[in-house]
Parts: sequence; structure tokens; C-alpha cells
Amino acid sequence: MIIFRLLIVVFFSSIAACTVAATLELQTYHNAQILFESKTQTDEYIFALGSYKKVAGAWRLDRQQRLSGKLERFTLELPEGHSAKNGFDFYLDQLQNFNFRELFHCKSRDCGTSNSWANNHFKILQLYGLDQFQYYGAYEVTTADDKPFYVAIYAVQRGNKRVYMQVDILHIDKLIELGIAASPESIIKSFDVSGYYVFPDLVAGDEKGNTRIQIKPAHLQVLIDVLTQKSDWKIAIVGHDYTQVPLAQQQKESQVYADQLKVALQEKGVAASRLTTYGLGSLAPAGRGDRSARVEVVRIK
Repeated sequence: MIIFRLLIVVFFSSIAACTVAATLELQTYHNAQILFESKTQTDEYIFALGSYKKVAGAWRLDRQQRLSGKLERFTLELPEGHSAKNGFDFYLDQLQNFNFRELFHCKSRDCGTSNSWANNHFKILQLYGLDQFQYYGAYEVTTADDKPFYVAIYAVQRGNKRVYMQVDILHIDKLIELGIAASPESIIKSFDVSGYYVFPDLVAGDEKGNTRIQIKPAHLQVLIDVLTQKSDWKIAIVGHDYTQVPLAQQQKESQVYADQLKVALQEKGVAASRLTTYGLGSLAPAGRGDRSARVEVVRIK
């Protein structure tokens, strides 16, 4: 079993500190062989948020984020007869047990060249395979800890039909102030599949347990990009609040969350006629997870 463990130290004013263990657990693919495994502290991890494209004669990532934190890496060879898609889906299915967000996904030749992923990005020779049989995904996983995990999954089939995978799990040591935005394609896919998109990090808790509203520029801009591409879309912005107060107060607070996002979108040029807001309080608990509040953007059809 692949287990990434983090020790979170929680201080209660002048009371003695206590240690709480938080884990992100991903099972290893059945009968897969782990070729390489490492655990390191890094301040130079390049998190790929786009595909490899040829620029001025060289293959380069079209979007990336430099991160620091505790990194755990696994390189695996899958059993004979199992495809790259089997392996990729196996790990993606596990991420769906958490509060997770797809930041980028590609497959086949849309990812660029497998040589670029193997030799330039991961720097693992075994990952060099056939461009048409490769999958890559970048994901954010949030837990009770305020610092998320970032997970990169790459799977590829080689010419001899052997399938290799790379799973990188990074727990960052400092929050990204501007936010790490999903690609417009991933957000549109969320609308198409689920009908809504959870706006990331809009409501946060402070050290005293109070909620505060924050709209990170990266998340706002990519939502504007989506609405620009989909100029005929109208959306409902739905606030949720689960704090231990009466329902009427929850609904009032959640309405404020939704209205704040509406104002931010209008200030960037999105027409008010395309935006409707609602405050549901705690009346829609599904999807809450570890969050005390959240805001969803729902496509109105």
C-alpha cells in the first residue's frame, strides 16, 4: 500500500502540543511491481499542468507550477495484459474517495511526446513509450489539513506492450497565495459531467475558527475564461454554510459568499444577466467533506 503520512502539530494556546496523523492512502495496483520508490523534501518540484508542446524546436510544458514540500514517488510496472488506461483509472478512482479537483488531464498524442514526459519531466527511462497509449492527470486533494496534496499520475504502454506508471504525491509546505487553477477544459468537463463546478478556496477558516471570504485570482480568471468560451451559458452561484448556527444565519452567510463571487465576476466584465445567486445554508450536505462552507457554480440549462 502506498501511504503518504503527514504529522500535523496542533497547538492549543498555552496547553501542551499534541500530534495528529493525517494520511493520504493509495493502494498499489494489484500484482504491480514497484521499480523505484523515494521519499524526499523538495523545493523544486515541477507540477505539470499542461501538455508538452513544441516551441522554437524544443518540447516544453505549456503550463506548470513550481512547488515545495514532502514528495513521495513511485514507478511501477503493471502485470502482463493490463493496459495503461486500466492503471490510470485505478488510481483516479481512488482519488475520488477524497475531496479532489482535476487540474489537468490529457491522453494519447494530446499529451505531447512520451519521450518528453519520460526523459525531460519525470527523468525515468522506463516511462518512454508510445505516444498514442499515454495518460496524464494532475490533481489537488484536500483533507482536514489546510495544505493540500498534489498528485501527478502518468501511465504509458511501450512497444513491447509492457505498461509503466508514475505516481507522484506532494504535500506542500506553504499555501499558494494566488491559487492553482484548473485548466478551462477540466472545468468544462466538470460542468458537462456533474452540471456544476466547486469554486476552490473561496471560503476559508482563520486561526480562531471564523470563516472569511477569499477569491484567488487564478481561480477567478479561469472561470472567466470558461464563461468567455461559453458565451451563451448562464450560471447559478450557490453558497453553502455548515457552521453551528441557526439555519437562517447559515443561509444569510452563504448568500454573502455567493454574492461576493458574483460581484467579482461582474467587475471583470461578466454580465449580471448571466449570474444568479442563492444561499442554501446547510440544506445540501452532499459534497461537504471536511469543509465548513463552499460555493458551487451551477450551469443553468
